Amino acid sequence: MDNIQIQTQDGFTIKGHLFSPLNSPDKTASAGIIINSATAVSQGYYRAFAQHLAEHGYLVITYDYRGIGQSKATKQNDDKLSMRAWGEQDLPAVIDHAVNSYPELAWHCIGHSVGGQLVGLAPNNSKLTSVYCVAAQNGYWKNWGLPQTPKILLTWYGLIPLFSKTLGYVPGFMLGGTPLPGNIALEWARWCKNPNFISDEQGQPLREFFHQFDKKMRFLAISDDLDFAPLKAVKELEKFYSQAEKEIEVVDPKQLGIKEVGHFGFFKRQHKEALWPNAVEWFGRFS
Repeated sequence: MDNIQIQTQDGFTIKGHLFSPLNSPDKTASAGIIINSATAVSQGYYRAFAQHLAEHGYLVITYDYRGIGQSKATKQNDDKLSMRAWGEQDLPAVIDHAVNSYPELAWHCIGHSVGGQLVGLAPNNSKLTSVYCVAAQNGYWKNWGLPQTPKILLTWYGLIPLFSKTLGYVPGFMLGGTPLPGNIALEWARWCKNPNFISDEQGQPLREFFHQFDKKMRFLAISDDLDFAPLKAVKELEKFYSQAEKEIEVVDPKQLGIKEVGHFGFFKRQHKEALWPNAVEWFGRFS
């Protein structure tokens, strides 16, 4: 595992890690894979999974979005911190770094939660060969069922604005990850209150590069992930990628003999045998 630093077009430094293939005799990769994290989840969460992919012959890049983990900003209220910039600046910089550094490889992307959304904001997403989305969703609040609705509304209309404006960030315990800068959290809440979801400051939908992407995509919906990415929300995001070759697969933990998976469980080492082969098989199709 090697440390890498990548400069975005707007001058932000993104920090990541490169995992080299382990099992090929000459350590030549069969393809490359970029892992896009979930909101407020640092790249370290995906380390075991990245190592697993490397063991299967892939060159893997993990990285932290601006304001998160090792890419933390000096100022929590930096104007350059936005979720939109994660997709329009950070991911494109990583894609360009990957493609320019290893042009002989086909490059794929795994998007966990928001990581699957951000592909549709990247102007250069056509450089990717395929995208594998895990619990990636359209976050508009009406995509949740009635039992979850009160908690969802409290989050977007109450807790997120409260913490963002009083502390300047949202504590990590609320999100299952690391602290989230207030500017990013407020933008996220604005999206989730808007029927258009991913939108500009005037509330108009941002779809140009969603429609541009015409490659292979798989969307995994986890049947017990009712709080963060219920099936309806996954299906609604899938619609954004109007030109892609898509498939949706529902993962039922009970059928796999697993007690629970939820929103974050797919990438846990304990599910290496039950869940990870699904992703390895997917990338093997197109590598």
